[in-house]
Amino acid sequence: MQTQIRIEKCERPYCVIHTSEETEGIKTIVEKISMMDESGHKAVITGWDGDYCIQVKQQNILRVYSLDKKVYLECEGEEEPLLLKLRLYEFEELAGRCGWTDFIRISNTDIVNLSKVEKFDMSLSGVVKVNYGNGRFAIVSRRYMNKIKSQILMTRK
Repeated sequence: MQTQIRIEKCERPYCVIHTSEETEGIKTIVEKISMMDESGHKAVITGWDGDYCIQVKQQNILRVYSLDKKVYLECEGEEEPLLLKLRLYEFEELAGRCGWTDFIRISNTDIVNLSKVEKFDMSLSGVVKVNYGNGRFAIVSRRYMNKIKSQILMTRK
């Protein structure tokens, strides 16, 4: 397959495929490219809502958490959390491999997307509450407090 890269001014990179017909192979290539971010990493993860498999883009994930030995994705635009068929540590490893640097563990049961955090509420004594807006929040455990503070540049160096 012939390829070409053209450098020009545009807000975000985009891909155009010239072909005489739309084949299954071309559809597969389009699907794979559409799941990538600008760095070439996979930007989509699969969540489950009952029998439905839902593709979620990395930038739409608010947090990943475990509850009753299951792992869930809390996403923008979704009322109910989606079931994730990975363990929490597996999601953390996947995020690292994919270059998703905004995800940080805040407790043994929670990983948050820092780019979606609206504010950190430190009004409670010794507790940090992570607010996403729309009434959604998570609590930072004491064990991860220093990691969170250094991540959001609150500690002096």
